[in-house]
Order: sequence, then structure tokens, then C-alpha cells
Amino acid sequence: MLQRLVVALCLLGFAALTAAAAHQRPNFVVIFTDDQDGIQNSTHPRYQPKLHEHIRYPGIELKNYFVTTPVCCPSRTNLWRGQFSHNTNFTDVLGPHGGYAKWKSLGIDKSYLPVWLQNLGYNTYYVGKFLVDYSVSNYQNVPAGWTDIDALVTPYTFDYNNPGFSRNGATPNIYPGFYSTDVIADKAVAQIKTAVAAGKPFYAQISPIAPHTSTQIYFDPVANATKTFFYPPIPAPRHWELFSDATLPEGTSHKNLYEADVSDKPAWIRALPLAQQNNRTYLEEVYRLRLRSLASVDELIDRVVATLQEAGVLDNTYLIYSADNGYHVGTHRFGAGKVTAYDEDLRVPFLIRGPGIRASHSDKPANSKASDVGLHVDFAPTILTLAGAGDQVGDKALDGTPLGLYANDDGNLLADYPRPANHRNQFQGEFWGGWSDEVLHHIPRYTNNSWKAVRVYDEDNQQAWKLIVSCTNERELYDLKTDPGELCNIYNKTRAAVRTRLEALLAVLVVCKGESCTNPWKILHPEGSVNSWNQSLDRKYDKYYANVAPFQYRTCLPYQDHNNEVSAFRSTVAAAAAAAAAAAAQQPGRRRMYTWTSAGRQLSATASAIATSPQPRSEPFVAEVERHSVPVPAEVLQSDVAKWFDNPLALA
Repeated sequence: MLQRLVVALCLLGFAALTAAAAHQRPNFVVIFTDDQDGIQNSTHPRYQPKLHEHIRYPGIELKNYFVTTPVCCPSRTNLWRGQFSHNTNFTDVLGPHGGYAKWKSLGIDKSYLPVWLQNLGYNTYYVGKFLVDYSVSNYQNVPAGWTDIDALVTPYTFDYNNPGFSRNGATPNIYPGFYSTDVIADKAVAQIKTAVAAGKPFYAQISPIAPHTSTQIYFDPVANATKTFFYPPIPAPRHWELFSDATLPEGTSHKNLYEADVSDKPAWIRALPLAQQNNRTYLEEVYRLRLRSLASVDELIDRVVATLQEAGVLDNTYLIYSADNGYHVGTHRFGAGKVTAYDEDLRVPFLIRGPGIRASHSDKPANSKASDVGLHVDFAPTILTLAGAGDQVGDKALDGTPLGLYANDDGNLLADYPRPANHRNQFQGEFWGGWSDEVLHHIPRYTNNSWKAVRVYDEDNQQAWKLIVSCTNERELYDLKTDPGELCNIYNKTRAAVRTRLEALLAVLVVCKGESCTNPWKILHPEGSVNSWNQSLDRKYDKYYANVAPFQYRTCLPYQDHNNEVSAFRSTVAAAAAAAAAAAAQQPGRRRMYTWTSAGRQLSATASAIATSPQPRSEPFVAEVERHSVPVPAEVLQSDVAKWFDNPLALA
């Protein structure tokens, strides 16, 4: 008996030791919604109180956080790869210019965030929506990099009350009558428990479909035909009566609901009908349905935090909340949807709490300001740096850099966390493809919606500008300080100095790669005389900028073609990127953050010495909901998935 007790105590001590060693690196839990805006109040504490209680108040929110390609699959790839879409060449939801087959053929999952984290000793977990056409036809070709991936599969991805999943390439199961977000929450809790029991640092991404539109794909085997229906999001039954008094926020500074005068917008927007009262009533209900669908996500946050707390790992876990793209309801001349260059589609929530981050305790904290701009391409560099691998950011030639984060106690940033002085004072957006209204189906699709945009912030000098170039070469310019709703196109009215600098920045950023994405001034002024927007406005540079050829499209294409997108700086940027890559190859990487303490290194070495033989791996926890799953019907598994996608934008 005594011998057994001694053995048990030794094992307990070993478990504690190895757990302590593993937790020298932090964990990450990322809750990633689908189509959630950062402007129309969807994250308001009235609608998502648990988001504020568990992440906003113990952490921070970046109010100026943006996606750069506002559609799901390219944007998710930006997030994981730390690169803009023009560098991944993954530019669409479905093939041939997007889709899961192209994603695999490009080798994206050979080098992206979960693979990089696994190389650092992390276990990685995923549950929920992955890519749109990860489906019942290709589920066996599992995305690499995940210790455990339990992904939604089409045609069940956007079916709120009958979701279907494939776990690690197994034959898909469906959960008839179970609400999608609740199923994802159950699975996420089980994954987190499994991750903690494994005793290694972990990254877990939880991706509910809310508040995306619902999609019903019906295959009739007799007629050999497929019918696809699109509806507003469906809330959980317990949430149907919530927020019945909520209305579209006309009182925001944007004031761009149902824009009457669009005479200065591109021709295709001028051709859109102004929404009539019946349409507006419907859009108000669509807005409420979006809020209601997010109520279950708020409950998911509560469950995840409780699980982390009970496991004793919450204080060593970065908890992050964001979305794949923004969304508009009723703005300008649109009904509901995304993929435009306007802020409603580009700005998304980004909230983070975790070790070393100063708590805000407020919706208006002192530790967040307008100049704190972040992008999805900054996400992977941020995670790598927080995980102690900041040296790899440069090695991978990423387009992003670590986000500006605020430390606790004295308010200084964490030790040597890198934060460039001009981090993201300017950035670009891009899109290839068409536009369709996701709820006002009587409005015809527009096929030529490809565009590029550049945005500039100069908080010190109270300036904020956006230039949009459509593939028709129609141009829009907005003073975002006085016109945040992008109502008044002043391209032909603003002074030439502003216009020419924006044109030059756009010409660089549309082809940027690596460092030139964060510091385009180095391309424009290689001698180093200009490093900021305000410096560029010096009159002595007027002639230089007046002679820079503006970016131009040759024609409208729904995909990227370098010959079609004309920039005077393409060869210059390519040469600079090649030189940077060669220089990086000659220099060993330097660790820039979270250098382990000597005690931590000693503890890790001791744990390694003790573990002289393989340790048994704990069995994964099984979610309670699994006992209610049933196999996908055989006729669905055998159907032709390609016939389902007649409106890819609605599926994005």
C-alpha cells in the first residue's frame, strides 16, 4: 500500500512539474464569428454582455481593427498566413480562384499558423466553420496542422438546426434538431478539456457560423437537381424574442443608412434602387435576427471561460474574439451583405485578454486609441510573438507585424514586445469578384465589383483618408475625420497633395510584400527622407508625387492577374522583398519576446530528464452532444457538390 502511495505521489509530482514547464508558454483560445460587423453595434454590452464581462473588461478592444479582403475564405487565409490576398493568390470563396481544392493545391496548410505552433510544441484544435466548400465530398483530405479538427461540412455548414461535422477526416455526422452554436460549444469545451489534460500549451480556435445567413441546400435524387435557399440567420429557440426593440443604429457617426444621394458613387451603386419601406422593415428584422443569433455565441463565451477557469489555465491563456469579415445592413444603397470597400464590411471586432495585457475595466479605456490600427495579417505575427517565437516573424517574410498591446501594472508594453513606431498608419484593402444582396433577392447581382483601397491614419495631425479604386477605374476619396460614413466623395475636390500621396501609397500597397506592407515609404523614398504621411505632405515632394503613375486596372476581372493590375512599383517591391529574404537567410533569428526565465528553463530541463519513457496520452474528452449524432445520409455523400454553389457570395 505504501509503495503504491509513493508511486502515486511521484506521478502527481511529475504531472505538476510537466504542466508547469508547459505553461511557460501561454495558451490561446480564439472565438471567431462569421460576418460580424464592428460598426453597427453587434458587440454592444446589451447584446453580448458576456463578451464584455469576460474579454472586454479584463482586456482591451482594438476599435480600429480591419480585414483587408472582406469575404470569409480569403480573409481566414489572411489570418492564418499573415499575408494579404494578393500574396496568397487565394482570392475567392469557391474555385477556380478560391475554394478548398485550390487552398490545398497552393500548399497553404503546409506553412500557416497551426503548423508553426505545432513546431513550437503546441497542440492545436479547431471546431466549427473552416472553409465554405470543405464538404461531404472532400472531408477525407483533412487540413494539416491540427491536433484535432472537427469541422462543419457543406451542405450542413450554414444549417443552424441540422449541423454536420467531420472530425479528423472521419465520415461526417449530423445533429438533427440541435442548434449549431450549441453543438460547437459542446465540442469546444471537450476539446479544451482534452488540451489541458494533454499537458502541453495549446491553441484552440472556435468558429461558430453566427451571424451568417442560413442556407438550406436540398438535393432531390429523383430529379437529380439541387435547390439552394438563403435566409437571414436563425437564432436558438430560447432567443427568438430577444431585442424586439432593437433598431438599426441611425444615431452612429456614420449616418449612412439608406443613402439618398449616391450621385458621386460608382455607376453600379448609382443604379441600385433606394430601399422602400417594406424593404426597410425587413432589414430591421434581419438586424434583430443577427443580434439574436449572437446571443448563443455570448453563452459560448461564458462556457469557454468557465471551462478554462475550472481547469486552472485561464490566467495563462490569451482569449481572443474576432470575425472573418464585417457586414452591412441598410447602409448606402445596399440591403445586407459584404465584399464592398466601405468600412461596414472591413471593420471587425477584435478583443483580447491574457497574461500581461492591461485590463480596461471600461468601454472607453485609456489603453486604446484611434491610432491602434490592426489587421488580420497582423494576427499570426502577434500569436507567434506571444508564444515566444517573435524571431520567426521575420523568417517567414510575413506581411503583418505584431499588434500594439498594452501591458498591465505600469502601462508599459511587455518587456521587448516589438511595436514599430508607425505600425499600420496606412494599409490597403482588396477584392476580386462580384456583389450580390444576401437578403433583398430582387436586386440583380453585379459582377464587376473588383476593387483596391488605401486608408491612412495620422492621429497626431488629425487626418484620416480613404481612396477606393473600382475595376472600372472610378475613384472615391473620403475624409474619414469629417465623413466617417463615406457619404461625400471628394476625389475631385480635395487638394492635389492629398490625392497624389494616396495614389502613390495605393500603387505600392497593392503589390506590397513583407516589409513594404508596413512601411511603403521605404519604397517611395528609399533614401529615408520620408517615413510618415505627414512628412510626405511637405511641398518639396509635390513634383515627385505628381509624377507617380496612379494604379490602374486594364479591365474588370473576377480574379488576380498581374498584367491586369498596373502598378509602377511592382518590380521595385519584388526586388526589395527578394533582397530582404536573402538578408534574413544570412542572419539567425533573434528571440524577441517571452524569453523563458532561468527557472523556467531549469524546470523544463528537469521535466525532460524525468520523462525518460513515453508517457500515456489521455483519451480525448467526448462532448455530451455526440450521443445524439447520426450519419449523413448516403445519398448526400454521393451527390455532386459542385451543383450546390449557384450563388457563392451568399455562401461566403
